[in-house]
Amino acid sequence: MNTDDLYSDNLGSQLNQFGSIASDSLDAAMDTDTLEMDGQGADVQDTVDDQEEDDEEFLEDDLSILMRAWVNERNAPDLLEYEGTTIENLMELVDFQTQKIKSQPPMIANIIKVDVDRVKYLVRSYLRTRLAKIEQHAMHYTRDDMYKERMSQNELEYAKGFVSLEEKHMRRSFLDQLPPHLRGLDETAGNGMNMVTKPNLDAAVFCRVRTNVGEFQFDTR
Repeated sequence: MNTDDLYSDNLGSQLNQFGSIASDSLDAAMDTDTLEMDGQGADVQDTVDDQEEDDEEFLEDDLSILMRAWVNERNAPDLLEYEGTTIENLMELVDFQTQKIKSQPPMIANIIKVDVDRVKYLVRSYLRTRLAKIEQHAMHYTRDDMYKERMSQNELEYAKGFVSLEEKHMRRSFLDQLPPHLRGLDETAGNGMNMVTKPNLDAAVFCRVRTNVGEFQFDTR
């Protein structure tokens, strides 16, 4: 056998062996990269899923708070504390979900729209209930510091504007035609009755105890 042929056979065998090893190494590297990319994709998907779950839990918590505040406001004779933080959080989520609807399939978009409409209804009903109370006793609420703290800034401005418009209307309608000593809107009669209406704090209400408070004595007045 020729020496060149032996050398050529050995070289060809070594090249084939090297090529096989290189190919196996390249395949292993590609598989590793694929696994890493799949792992990163899974991490990103898990992060998105976790964020959506957090948003859903956050939404449910705020919805529960708003639902309870809405029921209490509708049944309480007095103006209660304004849930400003809850309203702001829910409106931010409503804006986010409204933008999200545009990129969703029709069926998913309709489901999201139902949830958005439900939140909007609760917010509107809650605010309208509070405005109805403010209009009924606007002068009383604007003169008491405790009620001023319970109202939002917009509600307080609305109450002051309502009192001003009501006073102007009454003066133009009939008060200016009366003697000066009969033109007051906040006078107290001899029997102690005040012209400024107040909420009836003695009205009957229903209470549900949510936590154990032990022995409790209700006011007997």
